[in-house]
Amino acid sequence: MSALLVQSLPHAQIFMKTSDLMATLDDIADAVVRLDGQGKCVTLNQAAVDIFRRLGCDPGRTIGKSVWELFPDLKGTVAEQQLRRALDDQRPIQHELYSPVDQRWYDTQGFPSSPGVVLIFRDITEWKTGPSSEPNHTRTPAEPL
Repeated sequence: MSALLVQSLPHAQIFMKTSDLMATLDDIADAVVRLDGQGKCVTLNQAAVDIFRRLGCDPGRTIGKSVWELFPDLKGTVAEQQLRRALDDQRPIQHELYSPVDQRWYDTQGFPSSPGVVLIFRDITEWKTGPSSEPNHTRTPAEPL
């Protein structure tokens, strides 16, 4: 549906389309997290809920809390620098990070969503640890999650 068509829909239909979008996000295997301009969690899809649980966070208590509160170990890492860049400069980001808590690698992408950012996490553990002929496959771990 084009943006012009969405703008012409009555408010109730736009709301229904938003709920359709959330249902679609829940069907995506990648974790999707939307943060407001202060880095507070606004929305999580089901894959993000699963990751937060694995990392020891209660997903029911994440909404309204900043990622710095939820994951204090991010402070001082490349992941923090990248996330602050996305939030402050409204610039897209991408980096890999290793989480020692669940022993998984994640490809992390962030996209400006004024105000705030939408983060997408893809588990790339098998790609990072499995056999590969790619020369850059055996990179050293990035900053922990």
